[in-house]
Formats: sequence, structure tokens, C-alpha cells
Amino acid sequence: MDLGCNRNKIDCMINERGRGDNKMRLIEDFNLNNDADCTSTFSRTAVRAIIFKDGKLVMVKSEKFGEYKFPGGGKDDGESDLETLERETKEETGMTVIPASVQAYGYTEEKRRSVFNPSQRFIMESRYYLCDVMDHIEETNYDSYEKDYGYHLCVVSIDEAIEQNIIAAEKHHEIATWIQRELTVLKDIKQHL
Repeated sequence: MDLGCNRNKIDCMINERGRGDNKMRLIEDFNLNNDADCTSTFSRTAVRAIIFKDGKLVMVKSEKFGEYKFPGGGKDDGESDLETLERETKEETGMTVIPASVQAYGYTEEKRRSVFNPSQRFIMESRYYLCDVMDHIEETNYDSYEKDYGYHLCVVSIDEAIEQNIIAAEKHHEIATWIQRELTVLKDIKQHL
């Protein structure tokens, strides 16, 4: 399907936090300053979709922790931000991103001791993109841990997502550290969009 856009141009516009007219702003820097004695570092870049449908957000909800998260995940080697956005959105929602609709929104940075390996420093940059999706929904393809967490597609009001993530962050802040990140981005979206 020809969407009337040049994929290479779109990849260049949105890759590496956006350049030129499509630059991203820092939403929040989560630096816990608890990693001074770590002996190794694990760095990761993730790309996440902000999708609105009829005034509500398309999100993924976990039955295990009760939080809402934006569809997305880690970049594979050699992938552009657009390729990651398309792949992760399809895997987690069954929806197809419309490449010409993608706009840089903002990014977060996390620096802390890993919750899975106490001797390791964890650094993650999460890049958020506004995008539209096609109406057709296909089957999701969750990773095994995502299945264990009971992830499933939801369309939710921003206020409900914020309220639920406040509760989930209080209950699960020690292990589910991403909930605070998603809550911060939800509040930012409510303030700026």
C-alpha cells in the first residue's frame, strides 16, 4: 500500500530523537543515583507509540501489575526508530502504524541500578512518538514475559490511565519501575496535548 510518503525521509526525520523540525524534548530524567558501585552497564533504547482513537489512548494493560503502558519496546540492532515503532506496535496491539503520521513527541532517560542484576547499571532512553494506525487489528504477538504479565490491548481515557498507574506505581514501585515512567509521560501528555 502506497501511503504517499518516502520511507527513507521519514526514517531520517524521526531517528535518533528526531533532527531538524521534528526534534524531541526531554520529558523526564529518572536518575536514582543508586548505581555508583555497579561494575557493568546495560544500555537500551526503546521506542513507544502514543496513539489516540476517538479521544482515548490505545494502551497495553497488565493484569499482573494493573498498569497501562504505551505500546513499544527495545530497538533491535540496525533498526530505525520507525521500524521499531512499527514492529512493536504490531506485536503489542495488532495495529499497523501509518508511517506518514509519525511525529516526535519526547523522550525519557532512566539511570539506576538494575532490579534484575544488582551489580549492573541500567540506562534506558525511551522515545515517544505520536502516530495514527490503520483501523484493521490483527493478532498480537507478545513475548513470554508479556504473556506472564497478562498484557492486552485497551482503549482508555487519559484520566483513567493516570489514576490506575498512580495506584500501580505505589504498589509495585520496587520491581515494576517502568510504571512511574509511563505515569510521568501520561501526565505530560495531559498537560501538553
